[in-house]
Amino acid sequence: MTEQPFVPVRGGRLYEDVVDQITYAIRRGRFVAGDRLPGIDDLATMLGTSRPTVREAVGLLAGAGVLRVTRGHTGGIEVASSIVPPGVLALGRAGQRATLAELTEARRPVEQELARLAGQRATEENFAALAAAIDLLAPARGKPAEWVHANDLFHYEIARAAHSPRLARYSHELMEELAILLDGFDEQYTDYAHTVHIHQETLRALRGRDPGRIAAVMDDHLGELEDT
Repeated sequence: MTEQPFVPVRGGRLYEDVVDQITYAIRRGRFVAGDRLPGIDDLATMLGTSRPTVREAVGLLAGAGVLRVTRGHTGGIEVASSIVPPGVLALGRAGQRATLAELTEARRPVEQELARLAGQRATEENFAALAAAIDLLAPARGKPAEWVHANDLFHYEIARAAHSPRLARYSHELMEELAILLDGFDEQYTDYAHTVHIHQETLRALRGRDPGRIAAVMDDHLGELEDT
């Protein structure tokens, strides 16, 4: 079944919900820099909301450098950057101020279950997408925003490989809160070589489809952030 990039927003009015839908699609790699999004009318239909609401959300994302809007017969809405500023992510998270310990505690069972399911359900296409996410890490070294994006994309690809949309959404919400909390992280706390290694080990474990090995590798993987 073809994955749908957008679903109707809650309430049908809030532009923040539209922003969240679009940024979710971009952060999980459904749309990448250079891709065209559906037009305003089509987005309004897909999201079950009004054109002015969609237009407001698109305008905000264009102002943040995430989208590019061009006019005229050949114009449209294009992804300008796959990196969504934390300030944009925070729009729909007003009043949510969890600590790092709370977020990592909540994330662990969600990520472990997604990895377990991915070990059962992942296709060769999913494995290729995970490998491509790992390949983004090396060129992102020394570029904090790109590094965080590449690291997060790997986890989004695990969620996609699990083929569990609701659980994937929970993971996304936790990763957004972590991205906001860790904005401007200090690179001295990042062991680049170990991060690349543990991503590679995670992919190997998923390919092996051994639940025990997957759980052990994910325990190490998640421990990276928990030990920060």
